Amino acid sequence: MNQQRTLIIGDVHGCYHELSTLLFEVGANPAYDRIFFIGDLINKGPSARGVWEIFRSVKATAIMGNHELSMLKIMDGQPHRHAKYIDDLYRDFDGELDAFVADVRRWPLWFEEPGLMLVHAGLVPGKHPRDTDPWHLVSIRTWDGSGEDLLNPSNPRWFDLYDTPSLVVFGHWAALGGLSREWVVGLDTGCVYGGMLSCLVLPERRFVRVKARQAYCSINH
Repeated sequence: MNQQRTLIIGDVHGCYHELSTLLFEVGANPAYDRIFFIGDLINKGPSARGVWEIFRSVKATAIMGNHELSMLKIMDGQPHRHAKYIDDLYRDFDGELDAFVADVRRWPLWFEEPGLMLVHAGLVPGKHPRDTDPWHLVSIRTWDGSGEDLLNPSNPRWFDLYDTPSLVVFGHWAALGGLSREWVVGLDTGCVYGGMLSCLVLPERRFVRVKARQAYCSINH
């Protein structure tokens, strides 16, 4: 019997055509493969509902992204700059948004097993996710030592401070164009911006990527 594969898919952002192609290219089979999404299935692209339908059909597990966490906060009545996406989500899901939101509420902020950690944006240096502010897990890029400014390019990138011999796979940072180090892999290759949608195949540590059909929005959108 072949060893079970783990398929980890980068930020999809509603690009359901590319997701369907990627799953075909990698030969995804939910009867044999474990399939994970690294978060940010929604917003910016053609159809979050289309992505969700594929996600459910392959019996995948998703890690919470910043777009999902902000959606939950908005649904709970808290203000957030991502409120601009809510009307599009209601139109896209056409009566099914409540069911999607209920599903997302069950998604974990990270997944961990021996030798592997999945998290949407990254890890606060020196902290386990259970001891970390959820917003840091879904939005960190650089580290200022206190968590006040997670985006300042003059500060070190979080993964430059990571030195634990256990693989961390993350998404969130499309401008990196992906990252592959011994213990850190970044899977956001900017599909929704006209880049690629990426999948990491474990244990062989192989990358499968498909090009976006088009740029659906600008990277600053």
